[in-house]
Amino acid sequence: MEKQSRPSYPVRTFPETDYRFGAGPLRMTVEFIDWSNPIEYDGEIWHEIVGVEQTTDGREIGRRRALVKVSQLASLPRNRRA
Repeated sequence: MEKQSRPSYPVRTFPETDYRFGAGPLRMTVEFIDWSNPIEYDGEIWHEIVGVEQTTDGREIGRRRALVKVSQLASLPRNRRA
């Protein structure tokens, strides 16, 4: 049986100030953005994202959820799904 591969998404890097919660930049492939449930936090609009976190050398760390400022998501398609 052939192993089914996951769709390829570009790796995005979010500065520590633009996502919650963690330390240092967040590198991940964004597979899903919850556009329908914006969250107001610190006076700004944030959206939950889901994807796979990666190290700087490209190794996968694992699945991850995070809140990201809407300004950091503007270039991502509004219907991106895994």
